[in-house]
Amino acid sequence: MRVTETYVIRATPDAVWKIGGDTANVADWIPALEKSHQHGDLRYATFANDGGEATERIVHHDDPQRSYTYEYVSGPLPLSFYSSNFTVNPHPEGAEVVWSAEFASSSPESEPELAAAITDIYRSALIELANHTETHSSHPGGK
Repeated sequence: MRVTETYVIRATPDAVWKIGGDTANVADWIPALEKSHQHGDLRYATFANDGGEATERIVHHDDPQRSYTYEYVSGPLPLSFYSSNFTVNPHPEGAEVVWSAEFASSSPESEPELAAAITDIYRSALIELANHTETHSSHPGGK
């Protein structure tokens, strides 16, 4: 299965990348996460409301392209495969964030439910990233 969420943020791509591309501190703007930290290429993310801890591997991080890819290593979700890409692109109104995931569940009947959950996590996180970025950066025109 594949999910993609796209969101336009009224801030410069560099300002959005400064927060969104900081792979260790994603819990700062992803409401579904209580805390996160990183050691080497492994990121540890603790889900809110006793949701457990996930381990993810950052497999590619490209500052000039403002993009990174990570894979699910272990955690509470029934995933047999999960690869996600987070990219910040220039946009006439500021920055466009494209966050996509390709995944397979260890129980295929749960894939539609997982797709909905991942979409909800991405959507709420992108709104929070916009709020966080727009509050902490100056940009012409405002909201």
